[in-house]
Amino acid sequence: MQDKVGSSIPTIDQITQLVADVKSITDRIAAFTVTLSADERASTLKMRIGGEPIVTDIAKLSNDHGITLPQITVDGMLADLTLAQRIRPLASAVAQLDQLLADTVLEAQSECWWAATALYTSLLRASGGDPVLAAALKPIVEFFAVGKRKKAAAADKKKGK
Repeated sequence: MQDKVGSSIPTIDQITQLVADVKSITDRIAAFTVTLSADERASTLKMRIGGEPIVTDIAKLSNDHGITLPQITVDGMLADLTLAQRIRPLASAVAQLDQLLADTVLEAQSECWWAATALYTSLLRASGGDPVLAAALKPIVEFFAVGKRKKAAAADKKKGK
């Protein structure tokens, strides 16, 4: 396995500062943002792709022809469009950062687990003639065991399964 990560590890202080920086940015944009529940997110009306220029056309035509609706304003509609357009580059940058971090965590865990399983295999082979090592490996061997776990089997018996 290729070692893509792990040779450059940030200090705890560096991570603490970066987390503080992200929290600071979050606090700075809080006035312009909203948090939706999963249900709210699912039920929001989604703009059709290519709809932004149509919104400006609708705004112009509504103003030109004196079309008004109660509790709906052209200015409010255009303000929402402007907000979406201005925040989109920030959302894109954060999404790229999220993907970079997720990929790095995934790769680091993959490389770590690859090394751990290789070393486990070697330890297991070495434990054949070493009862002390075999005893120390017992919880690890149980972790790697396939099939139903003892704890799960005991819990199932209590549930009457």
